[in-house]
Amino acid sequence: MNEYLQQMAGAGSVTLGLKSFVICLAASFVFALAAEFMYLLFYENRATGSQVHRSFLLIGPSITLLFICIQLSLPLSLGLLGALSIVRFRTPIKEPEEIGFLMLLITASIAVATFNFLFAILLFGAVFIALALRRLGHLKWRWTNRRKGVVLINMPSEVYEGRREALDRRLAGFCKRLRLESVSTAENTTSLQYVFDGTASDSWDQLQRELREEVPYTKLNVFFS
Repeated sequence: MNEYLQQMAGAGSVTLGLKSFVICLAASFVFALAAEFMYLLFYENRATGSQVHRSFLLIGPSITLLFICIQLSLPLSLGLLGALSIVRFRTPIKEPEEIGFLMLLITASIAVATFNFLFAILLFGAVFIALALRRLGHLKWRWTNRRKGVVLINMPSEVYEGRREALDRRLAGFCKRLRLESVSTAENTTSLQYVFDGTASDSWDQLQRELREEVPYTKLNVFFS
């Protein structure tokens, strides 16, 4: 194996032993697992992603080996780059953070292939700390600016005329800084749109039950910003 790698290098300036080759691949697998762990930790709850993290264990070692080959032989590197130029990804990247994690994985793989393990470790450490601080800041922002949103209610017009005050009072008990934005009536149905800047309670099931007892509505939708 060592002789084969030496032959690949030809008259090149890079030599690689079997031990170093195994270390590079092992480190590449470790960094791929670390990238997948961070993706699952910080972005698993996204419903629109393409689940690109499932390919990290394939992408990381592949890129590492590719750049090892590029270092060993200049003619081989030109052939590899020419062959890879025809590759097209068919899976759409739906979330911007997926691009970031792919770039993180590619950078770590290149660092491993060039034996800059410390750079890769520092990169992953800095990214993890930055994402953790961002998550804490986001949670703090959500706690201080809790549950802003919109309430849409449809009910018969005669019900609204007779129970308007009860409706406002019941909604005000659950929603902070409640404001009526619009009222429209069509075919004996009144549609109301409220906005609120916070919630006093997250028990929306209880709100629906109590509201239906006092104001028999036909439809209730709550959207959080």
